[in-house]
Amino acid sequence: MADEGAEGATEPAPAASHELKAAQKQLKALQWAIPVFAGTVIVLGAKHGEMQRPKRLFEGLLKHWSLSRRYP
Repeated sequence: MADEGAEGATEPAPAASHELKAAQKQLKALQWAIPVFAGTVIVLGAKHGEMQRPKRLFEGLLKHWSLSRRYP
């Protein structure tokens, strides 16, 4: 396949084999799919991180502190 040549990484030459054309078509799709997937993971990670953020931090720390003093 390496000696067949191509117009670009994702554009096969007219005389390219079916195997090379299929591989380049797959590469073209993955060049878009991988960044979209990575972006989705980043956004979901940020969203889930915000969901774990305590809304009442001071109250939670005070409650934890008071419980730890009662039951050492």
